[in-house]
Amino acid sequence: MAVGNIWGIPSWARPGVKTSRLFIKVGVILLGSLYSIADLARLGVTAVIFILSFLVFMLLFTLWLGRKVGMDPSAAATLAAGTAVCGVSAIIATAPAVRAKSTDVAYSIATILSFGLVALFLFPLVGTLVGLSPHQFGVWAGTGIMNSGQVLAVCLTFDPGTAARPSESLKTGEIYNLTRVLFLPFVVLFLAIYASRNLPPEEEEANISTGLWDRFPVFVLGFLAVVFLTSFGFFGPTSPPSRELTIIRHLYSWFFAIGLAGQGMEISLAELRRAGGKPLLVGAVAAALRAVLALVAVILFVPR
Repeated sequence: MAVGNIWGIPSWARPGVKTSRLFIKVGVILLGSLYSIADLARLGVTAVIFILSFLVFMLLFTLWLGRKVGMDPSAAATLAAGTAVCGVSAIIATAPAVRAKSTDVAYSIATILSFGLVALFLFPLVGTLVGLSPHQFGVWAGTGIMNSGQVLAVCLTFDPGTAARPSESLKTGEIYNLTRVLFLPFVVLFLAIYASRNLPPEEEEANISTGLWDRFPVFVLGFLAVVFLTSFGFFGPTSPPSRELTIIRHLYSWFFAIGLAGQGMEISLAELRRAGGKPLLVGAVAAALRAVLALVAVILFVPR
């Protein structure tokens, strides 16, 4: 972030920085080596209930608050996708389906990234102060933070882990985050219907197909494929980890380091300052409420 905002991205580095999201997606695919099918069955059921409750609540709350402050229905729908599902990816996937303006997309992304920037520093601090276990922190981060890259970053900050003892926060946070991402196509469909019913007559026909299945996060399927291979011993024993699994864990650590560094260089503080007015108000209230409610729920209902 310091390099990107003080000196700018060097011209020779720009093509590489643009691949940062690809590195993170490949890292998430390799992260599947930490799980077995039994792990997903155990964590997945809990994650679905937990995530779905927050997803539905945040979706309806953001739409309600956006209407209260007078936001355009398309702008409110775009921001609601970001606060309810997975941040920037959800905003980009939803925008064509609700016919959002480019300014709506820019302000929504800037609002989400602004909150995420605060979360990068605040979540590990609060998690330490209240004494969350690595598992509890992973649930909180995977539920309370909206952008996938920032979930990874705070989990690794709170619980770095090693190749021999992978980060429990990362393992838990990512399965909660991926569970949330799986609902993206259904959220896009709901918001497209919502926006079409609230737009002026000349804009009623929302193009649902451009934002629904075309933008489904295919890397999630790669993650599940690696889980399957690990579960059936294709990479050797998991405890203690085989040489192959140790290499994979070193690899995803490097992929995350490179990807997160690239994302940091792309965070422009000047652009974040553009997230003013109604999107900032609605996004800030929704994001803060989500983080606080998720923390309370984790403390009350999630065992250490």
